[in-house]
Amino acid sequence: MSDTLAELYLSVKSTPPADFLYSSLRSQSGQVVIRPMGSARPAHGFDDLALVPAQLADTPLNETEPVDLTAVFGGRAKKPVHTAMPLYLSGMAYGLALTQDARLALAMASGRAGIPLNSGQGPFLAAERERCSTFVLQFGRWVWNRDPKILRQADMIEVQVGQGAMPGNAVVATPGEVGPDIKRLMGLGPSDPPTIHANLFLKTPGEPTPLKEVVQFLRGETDGVPVALKMGAGQRLEADLDVCLEADVDVIVIDGTEGATGNAPITLSDHFGITSLQALVRAVAHLERRGRRRDVTLLLSGGFREPGDFLKALALGADGIGLATIAMFALAHRQISDAIPFHPPTDLVFYRADPKIPLKRDQAALSLTNFLESCRAEMVIALRTMGHRRIADLSPRDLCALDPEIARLARVPYAGDPVG
Repeated sequence: MSDTLAELYLSVKSTPPADFLYSSLRSQSGQVVIRPMGSARPAHGFDDLALVPAQLADTPLNETEPVDLTAVFGGRAKKPVHTAMPLYLSGMAYGLALTQDARLALAMASGRAGIPLNSGQGPFLAAERERCSTFVLQFGRWVWNRDPKILRQADMIEVQVGQGAMPGNAVVATPGEVGPDIKRLMGLGPSDPPTIHANLFLKTPGEPTPLKEVVQFLRGETDGVPVALKMGAGQRLEADLDVCLEADVDVIVIDGTEGATGNAPITLSDHFGITSLQALVRAVAHLERRGRRRDVTLLLSGGFREPGDFLKALALGADGIGLATIAMFALAHRQISDAIPFHPPTDLVFYRADPKIPLKRDQAALSLTNFLESCRAEMVIALRTMGHRRIADLSPRDLCALDPEIARLARVPYAGDPVG
């Protein structure tokens, strides 16, 4: 075979097309290969869990009975966040990830659905704040968004030390990748590269500040809004959680390895971190062991696409679910034909210093609003089917696992075993 074209055929069969592409890019440029949209590697996920219906032993609710989907994030804070359902739009930064039109469409949908919107790592947009329901400002390893006037615009502050696809690494954007309008909002000069540093700091980049001091600073600058900590999920999760508890944060946000970003080095996206399911089960168990489960709100993001998965995570102990990639897809839904076949659909929403395809903001906001309304309606139907009047009544009792290993991991019954 090595003397014929069959060798090429077998080589292609044994090497996934994506890996062949990455090899070509590395060979051509000698640079780090950056990829959007997160990891495509298979992960232990929520597909191997099933929700348990109420039929005879337990009875479902009638179709007219009301169901309460409301939730509270940061309940210990002076000004907790109230949301119409336990969902929020996770951080996708203006300028470093999305266009202004995409960000404003997200804000409009947030306002209509009554759920929080996270700013992401980008600069503060006043127009976005005006349109959203509840505004979560990310504060982290960058020099912008530190003006007290900006901090006081937030309904919640989220201290960001990492995310699923990029868990804690520094990011330096080349000056040409970000336009002058974005840099002005960041307080950067024309030749200054927007930089996300490796560690938290209050005064000088490169001189790390302990999380506890950062939380105390933010509480002093704001008037009782919850302070959250967002991190990527890793094997040292319990030790990271203890740092959060010591810092006395109100909310802990965990991003599983399924979490995506606008651009991430492939090695970080594919080979770091643990899954959302693994992280959730471990986090809930650790907080309970510490006797602190009721002290903090636990939010989870990374790989969530549809209502069934939201409900499974909430049943396992999450207090809220973050949506990012699927929300971005919903924004572009009605306009994909404007992009293909000559441009990737992501050009509709991804920021480019030299944009090619404008996003129709109102249409995008309507598409995402419809998506969120569909999710709301399906969660109501599912809760009635399980016999619950409140989403807060979900528990592991509402789950079984279709795989014995997932049953062990999630600590729920295996569907192959009888009950009782």
